[in-house]
Amino acid sequence: MSIPDDARASIRHDKDEDVGATNRPTDHRGLRVLGLEECLERLRSAPLGRVAFVDTGEPVVFPVNHAIDGVDVVFRTSWGSKLEVAESSGVVAYEVDGYEASSEGGWSVVVKGTAQLVYETVDTDRYDQLGLRSWADIKGLGFWVRIRPVEITGREVIPPQE
Repeated sequence: MSIPDDARASIRHDKDEDVGATNRPTDHRGLRVLGLEECLERLRSAPLGRVAFVDTGEPVVFPVNHAIDGVDVVFRTSWGSKLEVAESSGVVAYEVDGYEASSEGGWSVVVKGTAQLVYETVDTDRYDQLGLRSWADIKGLGFWVRIRPVEITGREVIPPQE
């Protein structure tokens, strides 16, 4: 799915310069900075992420399997705190990561945005076509939640050189 330029422009992210994966800039700690396209590819490739939010004054983190629709993270849920946050258009963070033990390398992508419960048929029909099946035993179909990002950032640990 192509990402509209207006959606791209409204998301804070590290610049997507055409420098190639090995020439990408590093942050102040020496971690390689991932551009927006690379972050979205990592989000698409990760089968599981973690949604984080504050519930009754306490931080909460839940594992969630997800799909990507443009720049939005989407997932299904049933009754509970994730649904309540979405109903109130709450602020959330979503994180995915990967680790390669043999090379001592890894990466992390964080999406910050607003969770929204999705009712529009045009959207839910499109989400149904993404092939996402909830790992949890949700009675009935559950509810679609969309995270509309305001910021997408990523970092990669550069494996040590021998």
